[in-house]
Amino acid sequence: MTFPTLTAPASSDTAPATPAPRVQHRPDLQGLRGVAVLLVVVFHVWTDRVSGGVDVFFVLSAFLLTGSFLRRIEHGRPLGLAGYWARTFARLIGPVAVLLLAVLAAVLALFPPSRWAELLTQAWGSLFYVVNWVLAAQAVDYYAGNTAATTPLQHMWSLSVQGQVFLIWPLLLAGAGAAARRAGLRFRPVAWAVFGGVFAVSLAWSVVATAAGPEAAYFSTWTRLWEFALGSMAALAVTAPAHPGTARPKPLRSARWLVGVPGAGPGGSPGAGLGVVLGWAGLVAVLATPSLIGPETRFPGTVALAPTLGAVGILVGGALAPGARAGVGRVLAAGPLQWFGDRAYGIYLWHWPLLITYLLVTARGTVPVVAGLGILAASVVLTRATALLLAGWRALPGVRAGSGARLTATALLVAVAVTGAQQYTILRDPTAGVERTAANYPGAAVLRGQLSEVPDVPIIPTETERDQEWGDTGEPCTSEQTPAGIGELGECWIIAPDRAPDAGSGTGNDNSGGADAAGAGDSGRTLVVLGDSHARQLLTPIHRVADAQGWTVVSYLRMACRYTAESENYQAECNDFNTAAREATLEADPDAVVTIGTLSLPQAPHEKLVEGYEDGVRPFLDAGIPVLAFRDNPRFPFDMFECVETYGPDRDRCNPPRAESLLPVNPLEELAARHEDLHSIDLTDRLCTETTCPGVVGNIMVYRDLDHVTSTYGETLVPDVEARMLEALGRT
Repeated sequence: MTFPTLTAPASSDTAPATPAPRVQHRPDLQGLRGVAVLLVVVFHVWTDRVSGGVDVFFVLSAFLLTGSFLRRIEHGRPLGLAGYWARTFARLIGPVAVLLLAVLAAVLALFPPSRWAELLTQAWGSLFYVVNWVLAAQAVDYYAGNTAATTPLQHMWSLSVQGQVFLIWPLLLAGAGAAARRAGLRFRPVAWAVFGGVFAVSLAWSVVATAAGPEAAYFSTWTRLWEFALGSMAALAVTAPAHPGTARPKPLRSARWLVGVPGAGPGGSPGAGLGVVLGWAGLVAVLATPSLIGPETRFPGTVALAPTLGAVGILVGGALAPGARAGVGRVLAAGPLQWFGDRAYGIYLWHWPLLITYLLVTARGTVPVVAGLGILAASVVLTRATALLLAGWRALPGVRAGSGARLTATALLVAVAVTGAQQYTILRDPTAGVERTAANYPGAAVLRGQLSEVPDVPIIPTETERDQEWGDTGEPCTSEQTPAGIGELGECWIIAPDRAPDAGSGTGNDNSGGADAAGAGDSGRTLVVLGDSHARQLLTPIHRVADAQGWTVVSYLRMACRYTAESENYQAECNDFNTAAREATLEADPDAVVTIGTLSLPQAPHEKLVEGYEDGVRPFLDAGIPVLAFRDNPRFPFDMFECVETYGPDRDRCNPPRAESLLPVNPLEELAARHEDLHSIDLTDRLCTETTCPGVVGNIMVYRDLDHVTSTYGETLVPDVEARMLEALGRT
């Protein structure tokens, strides 16, 4: 690792090319890399906190890149951008290629097929340095789920951001140099203006974006550019301007222009005292960053100033006080930190997929100390093995021809492997040739005691079908059928009867508004379903019952917004939607309202009444509209679908105890006892046995994720839903 202490001509537009300046070795930079990678590994393996180590890498990489190009520009040397990019990405992509091939093999061998498509998409993104945008998109997609946090390639987001900066930064520097020449200005003030502007705009956007959506903002390039700009400004600050015609600029320690005042540091050099203080303050800030970031802290935003300014303090402090006996450089130059710094790139690449694979294979939620040390040791071993493998790769004919050839050959090798894996996942269908009959896939019939033996056939739905398992909602409402406030905030769906109900069998209600507009008329029952995704999943069996009974079902749904009374703990949009749904339902005067009355929890106490639920349904009860309150299904602290695919349906993890899934007594029973028209409907006996709540019943996946019942399993609940709804409505 090298660092310039000398600069070239002050006017790069007229100065002739001069020899490259001497550079001074700075072991503290390599030590800082060691600190950063150890922070990353320690806090990834043993905590769920952000370490700030990646932010240090961002500052350091821009510092070195800018320093390198600064010397070329101010010495009038050609920038050679094409050659720079070829060399840089050829050097970076080699270890990435080895990692991607290893992860690809692990994914197909160990990871559940339900995650293959997602992980292969991330492999493509990692290869082309855009996976941060893939992860940002997944983080804000409700139906995609929050799976980015447990993928073996999640850590590649930072390398993607860095790769994008390696493309952008040379262009900014070249542009600044061209602008300076055209305007007859010195290069350095123009560069200060460029990177100062990037810093200000990006930091402002980071604050705004992080407040609005921290999941997506965390991975965004635009919210991170200011960190790189800090590193560039540090490089501009610590390199003294050169003087025309000098091939050997003055060393930094005599540059009082940087600090404004002399310092009495070790050795008596001006500014050295300040350098010592800056260096130690910077290291403290870097090490203290994890303690500043709690579970509720939104990152990056302004919080990321701690590790980045800390890194700048170390960079500037080390330049002001090189070799100071009391300086932080003495600590950073220690052998162990230098050793980890030399291997930082490889350790960073390997530690995360090793960690995620360990958690997957062991089905653990935490990592013991010994296992964590083993992950670190394995990362070091794989770093060394990668270097040996790449040395052999570079020696192959054609590959050794140059950086461009090596970059192309390596990228093609990975692209062919990922393409082959994608074709395999597309063609793979474990259920091919198996008839999807009730005999092969009885589902809830097993819990009804209708058969004693279940055939040995592949489980359904498959991973490729999982995205379609959200519930049969019927048809979307037209604009005329959608009440005010519903379409803007949520969804409106209609299930109309397949046959016209018998004449004269009307309810006697003078319906108007949403349900009547849907075409219910005065004959046949009309039900309104209110709620979130858990209400939506019920629509599969309700749809079948409605078809059989000649009912009309109107659904007002908003995801992640359970129906209840207005609450300060709900988002304003959710409260507004529930109010609009309540008003539309009262105006429609249906024969019954269907809701989810309880809320299951992944941890103890496992279940509770929906907050404010009684007040939420009181207007319907007061209007004489019966309320069918379904009990919520279990919610697990892990993805049950992936559990079954990874460990099989018989693993204890995929069959958690019933006592750890729901309360012993349905919380709705007490509420139903107080209100004659509130009817509790409990399907727990068709989701759980007496002792467990399994992930698979009758060869059918019960859950599509950690808490949503699959539509396929919902089809087998039709007899139970029909009987219990009819009983509640007085139709036995």
